[in-house]
Amino acid sequence: MQIQTSKNQRELKTHGDFSFPCLISHERITEYEFGTFSWHWHPEIELTLIEDGEMIYQINGSDLHVKKGCTIFSNCNTLHSGHMIEGKTCDYWSITFDPRLIYGFENSRIQTKYVDLVVEGREFSALYFDGSEEWHHDISSAMKKIIDYDQTRSDFYEMKIQMLLTKIWLLLLEHRASFLPDKKSLNPKSSARLKNILGFLHENYDKKITLDDIADSVHICKSECCRFFKKHMNESLFDYLLHYRIEQSIPYLRNPEYSITDAAFLSGFTDPGYYSRIFHKYTGYSPRAYRNQILSLR
Repeated sequence: MQIQTSKNQRELKTHGDFSFPCLISHERITEYEFGTFSWHWHPEIELTLIEDGEMIYQINGSDLHVKKGCTIFSNCNTLHSGHMIEGKTCDYWSITFDPRLIYGFENSRIQTKYVDLVVEGREFSALYFDGSEEWHHDISSAMKKIIDYDQTRSDFYEMKIQMLLTKIWLLLLEHRASFLPDKKSLNPKSSARLKNILGFLHENYDKKITLDDIADSVHICKSECCRFFKKHMNESLFDYLLHYRIEQSIPYLRNPEYSITDAAFLSGFTDPGYYSRIFHKYTGYSPRAYRNQILSLR
């Protein structure tokens, strides 16, 4: 399983609908290929509650080691991904909602005075609550109630969820002074550049790609392109590309109609032997061993 995105990494899944723009879902990191959910973004706010275990949550240029009981606030359009630690699972809840659930009418006083302040504020781009402050527990408690209301769906559950989301929003505003803009966080221009680089890689991974090609796609020099990507993704351009190509080869390995060589060529590798070595490096399996294991489970 993997998150489906457009070429510029926008998640394709809908989060609720126009009548109630909110989606609450239970997730498990080990259900994703190789224990990683890929980089993506969406125009909605996302609240994450770690139910059990731990993982590395990458968001807006920062790596967070999140554990049971921690909560994360991901602002609109913020790039994020997650990775398991040492093969261990992590269960978490995701509450994804459109901010209009808070403000109602476009250009209302609630929107312009209180919602835009958070959505557009760099200090709110990504927040991590580890329980070190008493009010952190107020956020996690509200999230647990939202999850319960969504699970039971008793009378008035939508209104109760809306009221609790508003409570969380108010807590963020009341403690705004404790949030400092993260120097590593992406400003809108840098965020757009990173999304464009990722989009170029994801659209062309099955072809020969040079550093010149990548740098030209965002109109910067090669050295700046490498520095920028490494700074915000914590890995090199070509390490990321290799990892992404391995991920894209998985559907071909799952389908016995394709050979191992087909899987290599169709995912951008020109040498099946090199593909096998890289696949083993990232997964601990050879492509053939991985295929045999998958097919044996059917």
